[in-house]
Amino acid sequence: MLIFVSITILGCTSVPKATELKEVGSRGRYTTQEPFATFDPNHTSVEIWIPDEGKKAPIVIYAHGGAGYREDDRARIEMLRQNGFATISFDAYEMNGLDWNFVTRRVTNTGKQNLIWEVFKGAVAYAVKDDRWDHQNIFFYGASNGGRTVLYAGSELVNNHVRGIISEAPAATGYTLGDFYIPTIVLYGKMDNWAGKSETDYVWNRTYPSSPISIEDWLTSQQKKGSPVKFVFYENAGHLLFEGPLKEVTVKRGNTIAFTAYQGADDIALKQYKQDVISFIKSNLVFEE
Repeated sequence: MLIFVSITILGCTSVPKATELKEVGSRGRYTTQEPFATFDPNHTSVEIWIPDEGKKAPIVIYAHGGAGYREDDRARIEMLRQNGFATISFDAYEMNGLDWNFVTRRVTNTGKQNLIWEVFKGAVAYAVKDDRWDHQNIFFYGASNGGRTVLYAGSELVNNHVRGIISEAPAATGYTLGDFYIPTIVLYGKMDNWAGKSETDYVWNRTYPSSPISIEDWLTSQQKKGSPVKFVFYENAGHLLFEGPLKEVTVKRGNTIAFTAYQGADDIALKQYKQDVISFIKSNLVFEE
């Protein structure tokens, strides 16, 4: 049964305005159902940034993680801006009238990706048609649930404008990943055991009944087919390198400990990560003669 819900979390009541939620299982988890919000360039959560330069800049379209558009997402966008790239970012949860506290704790990965995907693909269509930036050089960039969403986009939004995909710590579950031939880097901290059952239950080689192919196996299959896709790993780094210094965190669901995992990165890893992302974009630019 499809339902609208009003849930109070941490003293804050969230009432979905449009997106329908469907309870799955018996643990108070939800997935999302249509209608989903689509990209609105005038929405308050949307940031469209263009460098003040004489020539048109390449543009990066960014998909946030499972907690909505947070501080680590802002840090990635700032990194891109500092290097002269135009950016489009948004908060898909706000567009759907959902509070991030509710979504990150109670909605499944697929449910989160539904919300991100509908906005993201609209942002891509918007970018392709706009001549304020170099729309012959479009890049996708996402983290965690956003990281899986941009990998999904590699097969769903194929066009000759997309030059590369950057996926940081893509979620182990969610959208099915297909075949594509767009240059792609998949970036993980070597200690990324987010939501795992042990210290060595790493996100990239994890499987679930709903997602039986791990990120590692999918990437290997793509490489065998000739796709320019590769892993990049970072020492002394956990889940989401921009989350601050490397530390072990405990995540609770109510009064119960859900998991303990590593998050963030040391300065050396983060510096190398930044260099790799910027170098990847620059090396895949196409210049018109």
